[in-house]
Amino acid sequence: MNAGITRSIVLASLMMVAATAGAAAQSVAQSKAGTGQTPPAAPARLTLDEAVRLALQNNLDIAVDRLEPRLSEQRVAQAKAAYLPSMSGIFGRSHQVQPPSNLLVNAGGTTTDAFNSTLAVGQRLPWAGTSYAVSWNASRQTTNSFFQSFSPNLGSVVQVSFSQPLLRDFAIDAPRQQFIVSKRNKEMSDTRFRETVVRTLADVKRAYWNLVAARASVGVQQTALDLARELVRTNAARVEVGSAPPLDLLSARAEQAQREENLVLAQVQARQTEDALRMLIFDPNAPSFWDEGIEPVDPTPAVAPLPDADAVIQRALKTRQDLIRARDDVANAETGVTFYRSQRLPDLRLQASYGTTGLGGTRWVRTGGFPGVITGTEITSFGSVMNQVVGRNFPSWSLGVTLSYPIGYSFEDAALTNARIQETQARIRLQSAEIKAVRQLRQSAWQMEANARRIETSRAAREFAEQRLDAEQKRFEVGMSTSFLVVQAQRDVAQARNNVLAAALDYVRAIIDFEALQEASPAGGATGGTMAVSGGSVVSFPAATATSSTSGTGSGVPVTTSGRPGGM
Repeated sequence: MNAGITRSIVLASLMMVAATAGAAAQSVAQSKAGTGQTPPAAPARLTLDEAVRLALQNNLDIAVDRLEPRLSEQRVAQAKAAYLPSMSGIFGRSHQVQPPSNLLVNAGGTTTDAFNSTLAVGQRLPWAGTSYAVSWNASRQTTNSFFQSFSPNLGSVVQVSFSQPLLRDFAIDAPRQQFIVSKRNKEMSDTRFRETVVRTLADVKRAYWNLVAARASVGVQQTALDLARELVRTNAARVEVGSAPPLDLLSARAEQAQREENLVLAQVQARQTEDALRMLIFDPNAPSFWDEGIEPVDPTPAVAPLPDADAVIQRALKTRQDLIRARDDVANAETGVTFYRSQRLPDLRLQASYGTTGLGGTRWVRTGGFPGVITGTEITSFGSVMNQVVGRNFPSWSLGVTLSYPIGYSFEDAALTNARIQETQARIRLQSAEIKAVRQLRQSAWQMEANARRIETSRAAREFAEQRLDAEQKRFEVGMSTSFLVVQAQRDVAQARNNVLAAALDYVRAIIDFEALQEASPAGGATGGTMAVSGGSVVSFPAATATSSTSGTGSGVPVTTSGRPGGM
């Protein structure tokens, strides 16, 4: 008894501190109003769909992962850039004075001055590993060498070269492998973004219903406190007239203090739950981010018929994002095997080239024997030089094959072995992921069924507890029961009502999990994590309106006069 009295004194002290803090807060609010500050805005009344829409607009996790597919697009563009034509050019001048090192060099040395320019275009084609290059060279050279026939010498060369692999790199080469893998990686990035959306929206849905349940719990605790206060009033009157011992009044007041503490804790929990939802759906840059209240208005969904779990599982095996990603991993591994199998083949290539040359400038005309006497000049313009090139007056070509092949256990052999092991690993991971997905969906369906049954049993237990409380109160009024038994009955009613809330919340969570597991793996790899509902392939559950009559408790859930949340 002494311990109970001590506990009551401590709880009363805590309530006095809380009341003092409340008065101080009220004084601060009044002072703010006196200084002209804006009073808090009315709470935002939100349906679940509106909360989801706000999350899609404002959630930072979604905003971050929304950029990932754009990064993947750039990686695809980088891989595709290997097939873009490349252009190169050179323009330069050179000057050389050769000393008279032999009888054929002028006594003062040979001076050569040259301008040279080259323009080339090359490209790797995305088919069969083919590559080509086209180049055009133009030059002008002057010299005082007696043995040159042209000064200035104008030259032009156009050449086309072609390379075609016949074994290695024919079916697939490194650029094609990178391009194929980068496209699959982009698809995998899209699946990760969709998973982020699914999981974030699940957090929103769970936080929404958590807030609904927390507000309803406040109503339950308030009703329990009202019953305790009524019992204190009754016992005080009975003690005053001498029909009850003072101990009954002391026990009732201790119970009242305990329920006041439970109400305070429930209110704090409701605020914390509201903040959890706030961080998921509101714009953090808004001035009212921390001040705007949230009032959920949707009723909790009624128990719906269970879907065909086997049909859902078969559909989920095709549409779940993690399984799509696992199949892409297998495809990437297969591409790696194909690539390294090609690299093990001999490098046999067909090489071909064709060129045409033109020559002109100022030609020295000689007569007599070698080296002859210069008797005049003939001028060939650069236009005539280009006509020679176009007319293919001086063609040249080459055609041949090259072959190379490593002897012994090569790098490509080791890489192919490694790629085959990775392919096997990817297939095993896919099989494991499929088994886990089936298990998760089966467990989620069972959990949903169990929670649906819990709702019915918890409601029945609540009804029996309320009937017992009503009977115990009537017995107490006629002196056939004790204050202790009434308090115990009140506790049982409060616990039964909390059990109904917990069962309804667990059922809603099970629905969210089951619907989300059809599209994404659970966060952290454990069923019951932050899941969500999205997509047309999901078997969803219809929402039902509450049928209970309501009286205001300030919560987002309709609450009856007995403290029951509507629909729970």
